[in-house]
Amino acid sequence: MADWSFYGRDTDLQELRALLGAGRWFFCRIQGRRRIGKTALLNQLAKSDEQLRQRLIYMQVPDSDELDVISTFRVSLEESDVPMVRELAPTVLDFLSMAAAIGAMCRAGMVVVLDEFQYFTRAGLWPFNSFLQAQVDELRNTQQGGLFVLGSIQSEMEALLNDKAAPLYGRLTAQRHLDHWDFQDLQEVFAAHAIGDPYQWLTLWCFFEGVPKFYRDAYEQGLFDVAPDRFQAEVLSRMFLMSSSPLTEEADTWFLREIRGRGVSILNFLARHPGCTNGELKAAVADHSESALGAYLSSLANNFRMIDKQWPVFSGTQSRNARYYITDNFLQAWLAVAKPARDAARLRPLERAIEIALPRLLTLEGHAFERLIKNLHIECSKKGLGDFELTDINMGYWNRPKDAARAIEIDLVALNRETRTVRFGSCKRSPAVHTSASLSEFDRHIEAFLSTKEGRQLLGWTIQKVCFSPVFSAAQREALRSKGYDSRDLRDYAKLFAMKNAPRDEK
Repeated sequence: MADWSFYGRDTDLQELRALLGAGRWFFCRIQGRRRIGKTALLNQLAKSDEQLRQRLIYMQVPDSDELDVISTFRVSLEESDVPMVRELAPTVLDFLSMAAAIGAMCRAGMVVVLDEFQYFTRAGLWPFNSFLQAQVDELRNTQQGGLFVLGSIQSEMEALLNDKAAPLYGRLTAQRHLDHWDFQDLQEVFAAHAIGDPYQWLTLWCFFEGVPKFYRDAYEQGLFDVAPDRFQAEVLSRMFLMSSSPLTEEADTWFLREIRGRGVSILNFLARHPGCTNGELKAAVADHSESALGAYLSSLANNFRMIDKQWPVFSGTQSRNARYYITDNFLQAWLAVAKPARDAARLRPLERAIEIALPRLLTLEGHAFERLIKNLHIECSKKGLGDFELTDINMGYWNRPKDAARAIEIDLVALNRETRTVRFGSCKRSPAVHTSASLSEFDRHIEAFLSTKEGRQLLGWTIQKVCFSPVFSAAQREALRSKGYDSRDLRDYAKLFAMKNAPRDEK
């Protein structure tokens, strides 16, 4: 089995190296969801820079009180290899002296890392921000050292650093937002560990999207050596259901611990009904008024970034056809599949709990595949790959007619306004589902859309009709081509990134 390595993040590493080499003191925020690799990025940066490794001081801020934070900080200083830093440890008695020690280390050319910085929004820890502000203001014109603050909760990091009333407002000199690994990064991981089955790619993406720590956990659980026909069951068993499973409490501990009552009910409903409407949500939580529901949805969308509101192509934000989705694949998969399986496994044999969960997982993968295809169009267009350069992308088009026979549903609508080309996509988890009947229905929906007020904007455009599945055989591609449809599968996209990844592999 190949060793685990550091994958992706080339651009982030380059920008941080430039920051360190600029010869000026810096105050840099690195932000991203939990497990996205913020600390790993700095570790990799230090591995490539011996001088940085010797002058890096790291502390993970505990979600506790001042006494615990001070104690944790002193331990970090005591464990340093730098005598000057160790000598500072006894002087740290409170938040004022902690901030002073950070200032002294920066003036001596040290780089200080405060991980889980968002905990300084807590009432008992808030005064530290004012003491740190005083040090930051003195350090801004110096030439050495730096301060990294890492955080995973966007609303709290915004309150600390971007709120005009906050002591540290306007003090940042640099910032990086770490997003998920993209498909090119994942292909680097899959190639390194000989994971060649696109259905395995889809299962992993459905659960973990591009969160590096989750893939590392899967590697350590031996999942990358599991045969494709057992892969889904083993993902559930090893990652969520066994006593040694690493993610059995992850969602409850880090995603849902601040969500209570009706917020959890809304998330559970969305997990079971992805793409539901406001009316469907209102009916599901009928004991709350529309204004109360709106407040819950606003909090979940804006404060916690847990849900997303999407509209059909060409529709404004006032359209009543909006749909709601859980934004995070892991949370969606946890609520829809893994948590029910975990609960079932408490009273039933493990094999039976997995047997019950697998049909739900297949359904979930179908929804995830649509989102993956949209993401691939965006990624390829940004990187100048593939055969469709985007000017607009949408999850698709749908309507809500009173007559169900007039319903329109198109999975993907991709636009290139410059070439006046539109790509309509039909996404199926199984290529066998692209039957003559489903293709006829696909055509009917396209024709119906082009006759609508929105669709008439595309009259005279070049139309592409493309079928998407994780894998197509040569015979299936030929059958679709003979009927006037292009086909794309995940291997096609993997080939687009193969040449991009090759130079990085050779370094």
